[in-house]
Amino acid sequence: MFYSHLLTQEMIACTVFDQFMPENREKTGFRGPNPRVGKATQFQPGRSGNAGGRPKKTPLTDACRELLNKPAPDDPAGRNYAEAIVERLAKAALAGSIPAAREIADRAEGKARQSMEVSGPDGKAVELQNMTDEQLAQRLSELMSKWDGGKR
Repeated sequence: MFYSHLLTQEMIACTVFDQFMPENREKTGFRGPNPRVGKATQFQPGRSGNAGGRPKKTPLTDACRELLNKPAPDDPAGRNYAEAIVERLAKAALAGSIPAAREIADRAEGKARQSMEVSGPDGKAVELQNMTDEQLAQRLSELMSKWDGGKR
């Protein structure tokens, strides 16, 4: 009776397993279930399984923001740290501090973009778009050695 139970279980398992096997399994060497099993639940093209990405952990930034929102100690106007710092920075800029003025401008308007002009030995613009990786590496090496006085 015990053996007949096992035999029945084994026969059921084989029948279920054969149901999902591809017809050409001997030809392909495929030994698992039907490859179509689970296709409906797999990731679809163009859709990420983790659209938001990994959560950003910013403990230092979070701590700074928390402190900047706290009331500044001994401030008669009752401002928070951020407001007190900005006022001191503005006063320093008015007193002639270029770094303070630059910091205010960078924070208020964003940092100014720096452009870099690259020219060839003849003084004309260098065409970088149609260069291979090797040509780009060689040209970069040439420019860097010229830039640092040939120390490379």
